Amino acid sequence: MRYFAISAALQLLLSATIVGCAESDQTTTAPSVTDQVEATPVSFANSKCPIMGGKPTKELTAEYDGKTIGFCCDGCPQKWAALSEEEKAEKFEGVKERRSEGVKE
Repeated sequence: MRYFAISAALQLLLSATIVGCAESDQTTTAPSVTDQVEATPVSFANSKCPIMGGKPTKELTAEYDGKTIGFCCDGCPQKWAALSEEEKAEKFEGVKERRSEGVKE
């Protein structure tokens, strides 16, 4: 009789463990590629960094005269901010994006 009670208790414990570890009905899914927001391309008003002349990156930008200016290095935005308006105009003129003839800006 004692063997029967221990066996029943172990079976009950095993059943509870199996049921507790069973897969739940709620499943979570990882977001698919189509769920991701599409990145908006950054359009710079300059083709080169006005400070160092490198390729502008989307992470380093500033606004100038209503346009987005891109910079190549971490220190360039601070150097740009320290320039006078005349110096900014001169630097920007040297690197601004040139449009094709006949295309309105």
